[in-house]
Amino acid sequence: MSFSIESKIIEPYLVLSQSLAPLRLSRWQMFKLVVRAILYSTLPRVFLFGTFLSLIVYGLSRKIWGRQKREPDHGLPIVQRNDYHFDTIIAEGKQQYPNKPFMAINKRYRFVIYPVGSWDEFKRIPEQTASVMSFQHVCNSGNWSLVGGETHELVKTITAELTRSLPARVPNRQEDAKITFDTIIGHCSEEKGFNLLMTSLEIIAKINACTFVGRELGRNQRWVKAVIYSPLFVYMAVTLLNATPGILRPLLRPLYFLPVLKNYWDMKRLLKPKLDKDIETFKGASDKRKLLVPKPDEDLPFTQFLLSRYTEAAATIKQLVTDYIQVSYTSTPTTASALYHALWELAQNPEAADVLRQELKEVMIDGKLPRTHLQELKRMDSFLRESFRLHPITRFTLQRYVKEPFQLCDGSTIPPGVMAVVDAQEINRSPELWENPDKFDMDRFYRLRELSGNDNRYHFVTTSSNSPGWGDGTQACPGRFFATSTLKIVMAHVVMNYDIRLSKTAPLKSTPLVNGSYAPDNSVEILFKSRSSK
Repeated sequence: MSFSIESKIIEPYLVLSQSLAPLRLSRWQMFKLVVRAILYSTLPRVFLFGTFLSLIVYGLSRKIWGRQKREPDHGLPIVQRNDYHFDTIIAEGKQQYPNKPFMAINKRYRFVIYPVGSWDEFKRIPEQTASVMSFQHVCNSGNWSLVGGETHELVKTITAELTRSLPARVPNRQEDAKITFDTIIGHCSEEKGFNLLMTSLEIIAKINACTFVGRELGRNQRWVKAVIYSPLFVYMAVTLLNATPGILRPLLRPLYFLPVLKNYWDMKRLLKPKLDKDIETFKGASDKRKLLVPKPDEDLPFTQFLLSRYTEAAATIKQLVTDYIQVSYTSTPTTASALYHALWELAQNPEAADVLRQELKEVMIDGKLPRTHLQELKRMDSFLRESFRLHPITRFTLQRYVKEPFQLCDGSTIPPGVMAVVDAQEINRSPELWENPDKFDMDRFYRLRELSGNDNRYHFVTTSSNSPGWGDGTQACPGRFFATSTLKIVMAHVVMNYDIRLSKTAPLKSTPLVNGSYAPDNSVEILFKSRSSK
């Protein structure tokens, strides 16, 4: 393709000057027309040539310098497959390297898989050395998605103030559950079908929103939809980004995350009036400590909890909006997944409903749950933990992004930049730990708790080497008490007010995803029928 001055500049000028002579254009106007004509005729080819050249440069750079950009040598064996999940890779790795760490690499991610024997040592690694939030931040493009960027003030608020408020908030949240079910499910004199996944998401999104942002905004359908769509948009953006060649990611990243950012802008617009009012109330209070005491007939003062921990300079609208987005993001999909699987197991095991209903009748007074952390519901606690054991949201636990190099007692040294995990399925499905590990047994943990000395063990919220779902150590899930309370309140409402069953009896099919998590089966339909009030 030659670029001729005569054909590209002189000829267009002569043609234009003769054609446009009657218009009597100035030389400057004529010059602009010529330039525009040249650009329109050459830009498409220049763009194609530039794109082609960029791809060649990218390919050569991968060929020449690719090895230099790989992570430092960790001395571990590598198991690699061109799969979009980790299940086969980990099965092969454990067969080849039993009880030893190895590097597992699939189509998009590379994780160091540590054996369960490293649990106690692994959980004690300090956050500044290896962080679970940094793991989530890296896996989910946290600078754009906000995932994994939670401040210590937010984490402490969830761990302390939110958890302490739960007993007093049980009546409010029980009322929230009733209104939510009346809105979504309603009274079903005959069996009525619902998509189990989307129904679980909407139920949890609404009930949690009433706690965090108050009942007025929490029942606003625009807010609820934004909360539900948030993790879906992030997952789609991250998936597209991971499939894009590295050289094009800076260019396409804003496009991929545009739905995420638009969703966050909508959430900010809905939140701002509430936050402005909360900040004004907090600043004008003579005794701010009184604002931090939850009141039975008022919304939870979550904004005030945050303001009491931040410095005045740090407590900006932007920071508070980010906190609300993050707490909504982290609390909704995980709890909804747990509810999805608990309802599926309840529908599969109708005899369990009678057991749970009897336990609730013994604990409830006039249909009201006690103002506690609901540990009295031992059979339900065991039911939820067993469902959580069989149906985790991800196959990995103790997920860490390594910031500083460290060495474990097995002699392996992990360099910075590596993502390390422990395989939770090795615990959840262990025949050495559990009898008939692939079978659902609602009383499995109830029986263990009844043994002498086990009063404080085998709870749903327990963190230990035989309970991997919440993580462990100082970086365990800070919201596990809130999630447990939510699930028990929701399950209590279902058991006391509905009979449920699946429209089709079939094994549950969860899809393993490229990052190690599991996607629930979106085709499952559940049938609700209201119970007699007698």
